[in-house]
Amino acid sequence: MGSILGVVVETKKRHLIKTISWRVLATTNSFLILSIGFGGNLKNAIIMNVTGMVVMFFFERIWSKINYGRYIKE
Repeated sequence: MGSILGVVVETKKRHLIKTISWRVLATTNSFLILSIGFGGNLKNAIIMNVTGMVVMFFFERIWSKINYGRYIKE
């Protein structure tokens, strides 16, 4: 008996677009944190990492809803 559900496969183009968009977003996050300047280097590093995790969480949630570059392989 075969499986009713297939496997979701993502194309290389989807990975490339996702990678480039993440780098733009992460660089923007870093630029904004460093432009505001919250004090010392350690404080800026901590804030960049915390905001980076939050941004990454929402970035992944948004991309999970985008079907571009996905197909079902049976």
